[in-house]
Amino acid sequence: MWPASVADHAAAVSAWRGLSGSRVLLLIGSVLVAGVVAGADPVAAEPCVDAVVEFTAGTNGGFQEELLPDIVLGPPFGDGVTDGSLDVASLGDGGSITVAFEDNVILDGPGVDFTIFENPFGDGVTQATFIEVGVVSVSADGENFFEIPFDPNSFLGLAGVTPVESHPDNGIDPRDPTVAGGDAFDLADVGLSEARFVRIDDPGVLIHDPGNDFPTPGAGKSGFDLDAIVAVHSMDTCAACCDVDGSGTITPGDALLLLRDVLNQPLAIAPCGEAPCRSLHCGDTDDSGGVGLTDVVRCQQLASELAPAIALCATGPCDFAP
Repeated sequence: MWPASVADHAAAVSAWRGLSGSRVLLLIGSVLVAGVVAGADPVAAEPCVDAVVEFTAGTNGGFQEELLPDIVLGPPFGDGVTDGSLDVASLGDGGSITVAFEDNVILDGPGVDFTIFENPFGDGVTQATFIEVGVVSVSADGENFFEIPFDPNSFLGLAGVTPVESHPDNGIDPRDPTVAGGDAFDLADVGLSEARFVRIDDPGVLIHDPGNDFPTPGAGKSGFDLDAIVAVHSMDTCAACCDVDGSGTITPGDALLLLRDVLNQPLAIAPCGEAPCRSLHCGDTDDSGGVGLTDVVRCQQLASELAPAIALCATGPCDFAP
């Protein structure tokens, strides 16, 4: 991981003087001739939760706690109206979990802004649904949280009420609240224009839900069960993976800076400029976890508006599609 720094493009020019343009072009050309173009395309996904900030298991909670954070990251694995997904972590009665969006931020847009997916289910005959509710709070800074208003009798405003339909295998978009299932929330309800953090608290006996009347369903399985959280309205906050100097545009100078770093040449600035994602994988065009000559070539191709051999990452390891 490289540290972010603030520098303009002019300041970066001095860092390139130790490596002439002809040498750079010669090296880039030789790499192209050598055919260093292999690599995997970046995988695009929904704008989902990226990290678990805090988890506290309540009474009879902790089911699949050992699988955190991965078990609650990514899209939901809904099983429909009559089956509850096991792709969850259980909070237990009185438990709590706080999660964070790191490479995107939830925005207040028209209507629903984000959806929380639990695993409520019914019997397919009556209207009864097995529900374990959670109280939802949101925050822009991770310090000041605002609780979503709710009705403890109707469960309006609580998470864990609506069965989940969306699953990676069924083509139902988790960003579409009209078909995805789960419980939808609006940042306007708490007066926030954006949020990065979501906290869910299991209220235990403070709110009477069907889960409170059910015998303990196995060790650790009580309370709210979190499957996933997906933003409906959001903004990508990752810097472009080839924008090494953080100027907002991709130029041949970015490839030069990246090459100097690969060759351990002195740099006047630290790559990758102002990268909101803490510079994770800056320049890593093939998402290999490292930066090498292959990435230099692809960034040069992108800066020169030449078609690269594989699809270049546009914004680094973000959830949004390029």
